Amino acid sequence: MATLNLSPLVLNWAAGRIGLTLDSLADEFAPRRRELFLSGNLSVTQVEKVAAKTKTPFGFLFLQEPPAEIHRSIPDLRRIQFAEPLSQDFYDVLDDVIGKQEWFADYLKELGAETLGFVGKFKGKTRLSPKVVAEDIKATLGISTRDREECGNFEEFFSMLYERIENCRILIFKSGIVQSNTRRALSVSEFRGFALADPLVPIIFINGRDSESAWIFSLVHELAHIWIGESGVSDISPAHNKSDKSVEALCNKIAGEFLTPEDEFLRAWKQNDGDIHQLSRFFKVSKLVVARRAFDLGKTSWSHYEQVAEESKNKKGSGGNPYATIPVRNSKRFTQTLIRATMTGHTMFRDAASLLNIRPDTVLELGKRMVGRV
Repeated sequence: MATLNLSPLVLNWAAGRIGLTLDSLADEFAPRRRELFLSGNLSVTQVEKVAAKTKTPFGFLFLQEPPAEIHRSIPDLRRIQFAEPLSQDFYDVLDDVIGKQEWFADYLKELGAETLGFVGKFKGKTRLSPKVVAEDIKATLGISTRDREECGNFEEFFSMLYERIENCRILIFKSGIVQSNTRRALSVSEFRGFALADPLVPIIFINGRDSESAWIFSLVHELAHIWIGESGVSDISPAHNKSDKSVEALCNKIAGEFLTPEDEFLRAWKQNDGDIHQLSRFFKVSKLVVARRAFDLGKTSWSHYEQVAEESKNKKGSGGNPYATIPVRNSKRFTQTLIRATMTGHTMFRDAASLLNIRPDTVLELGKRMVGRV
């Protein structure tokens, strides 16, 4: 069997692209010849398997040194002190989402779709009122106080918001892993979400590893990014400084006004004697959102907010049925559109599978299950 000699540095770099090590690749592809594999001596078949496993271009594995990484990027708007450097996991997620965005944009252009007027509607405007932006978002989505009141809890409220937002052609991706790799969990301490304020295909990504109660605020925060026309990666940092004029601070204020309007919040605060638990149920948001709003409006102290923040740390959502989670990870609207295009012959099964990071037979099964909705 012919043996090729590759650079162990490059092999280790390739493994790192998917969160693995050279040792783990050796365990998988050469358990009986580990030393040869670790020194870079691989068969052609093994090189092909490594390329496929790590999603590395075949030719890159023959370089002597790892190539300089060329990332697609968006502004880093994170405000948290000593934020972790954005990792390969983040960039792989971003590349994956942009690939889907590009497919959807081409699809819409074929249909003659127009750009969305609300994207960047408030971009560059001075002395921007968070209340004005929040009210405009509600009007565009068709969201009323009654809609919120009819939701039984914040999970139902999130689902309602998700549906209304995607109906406006904003794609929402919510995932706690890179593509479909369960061994590559995303880090909440690195980022909680990002927004791409594209006028044809605006995107919201929510880190699904965050607590379920945090998803609503993250969703509306990223929605605010789209309305002010500012793409970027967020940590939704609740900075203590009320005079903070950053984009993140503005989006936090817009989200706060959207979810807990000032006048209504102050009335409810008085009626409920500042009971954060009751206010959380009333507004269908987390206790943390209520505590932050109370601090911003001078109704509680920063130390009380921090206490609620510590108590609010809870468990993440479970994986569940893959046929239910795949559309959520890949945007329900995007998934339904892609499945429809595949089932009608517009897109090949292998291309759809690559975009959704699943197998072609799973695309077919999704098509069967969604036949009444696509």
